[in-house]
This record gives sequence, structure tokens and C-alpha cells, in this order.
Amino acid sequence: MTQMYTYAFFKTPISPLKLSSGIRGCLEIINFQGLSALVETDLKAQDLPDTDEQLIQAILIHDQIIRSVFEQTTLLPLRFGICFPSDIALSEHLALHQQDYLQKLEQFQHKTEYCLQGIPLEPTPVLTQPNSINSSPQRGRDYFLSKKQFHQRQLEYQQQQAQEWQELVGTISQTYPENRFADSQPNRERIYILIDQTQTLQLQDQFNQWQSQSHHWQLSLGDALPPYHFL
Repeated sequence: MTQMYTYAFFKTPISPLKLSSGIRGCLEIINFQGLSALVETDLKAQDLPDTDEQLIQAILIHDQIIRSVFEQTTLLPLRFGICFPSDIALSEHLALHQQDYLQKLEQFQHKTEYCLQGIPLEPTPVLTQPNSINSSPQRGRDYFLSKKQFHQRQLEYQQQQAQEWQELVGTISQTYPENRFADSQPNRERIYILIDQTQTLQLQDQFNQWQSQSHHWQLSLGDALPPYHFL
């Protein structure tokens, strides 16, 4: 029975798509009543690389294939490692979810996802810890006062940083209501924004404005991607 490693679902294309090679072999398109799946036959999940280097390479190929097809048509990208046991199982899945997938494809028509990332900046000039206690009682009091002032400045900076990010989040949510927030990490914040492709230049202009107003964050805007975080 032929297994189907599956990359993405999309509406059955009117004209042929340009397909590259898959992770190991050739890519094929399976059609079912107006819905199609991009597959690589005879590639099983258990046959995927198990060493870190080879696995990373396979994930990159998976992503590149999805991006290449996304440049040609609207699609629903699948995560790495999705396999169906046969073409019959894949067709049954498409039949079961046909209306839902077609509705999502209509929703994502001409839309693209961008990732806005924020890296918290260190204070400038960097706050430095006060020197060690001197033997003099007066210098000892100065040391503890300096230490208290240091922690106070550090706390104020962190509060300003958090407030600035929340204000940016509010601005983005009002301007681009289709968004998703990644879980916060100690040294990184991420917001995924879904926009119409015609809004790309507008988003770039607004990003430049957001960066100029963000004194406590280093912002970056990623490439145009399929709607990975909106499925």
C-alpha cells in the first residue's frame, strides 16, 4: 500500500504548478472534487531522517516546497511529518473535511502571514552594579545607596519596556485584527499578522514607524509566509 507524505492542501489548480523535488523523491498532486493535496509517495514518517543534521535539512526542504507552491496558489500548509497510509485514506480525509478546507482557502485567498519579532534592548548606557563596599562607613553607606538606585533604575527601565510593548500590541491589534501572539519568551516576543498581499507596502511603512517609536525594543519583520499560525 502506497503511503502519502503530505505537504499542503489547495484548490485544484486550473493550470499546472511548477513542482520541485521532494525530501527524497518526486512530488505529485492528488485531486478530489475541487480540492488537491501535494504529496510525496512512498515516503513514510518512520523513514524520515533521525539524525539532527539530516532532520533539520528535511524540515527545511519541507518548508521550501510549501513556500514555492504558496507563491503560485493559496494553500493550507501542513506541519512536517504528516503521512496518510494510502491514497484511499487521503481521499477519505479530503472528503470528510472538504467544505471546511475550501472555506479556509477562500478565507486565506490572496493573504499572507508576517512575523513581527521584538528583542528587548539593554539600557543605554548599560546600568552597572556599584563597586564593592569600602572599609569606610561613609563609603559603605554610599555603596548601599548606589545599589538601591541601580535596582530602582533597572526596575523603571523594565516597566517602561513592558509598557512600550503593550502599547505596540494595542496598536497592531487595532490596525491588523487578524493576528496571533506567540507565548512570551525571556528574550523575545512574537506577533503573527495576516494581511492581504496588497497591504505589504503599508505594513512595511508602519513597521518602520513602529521601530522609530520603540526605544526599548529591536523589532524585525519576517518574510511573507503561508498562514502557518492561522489554521
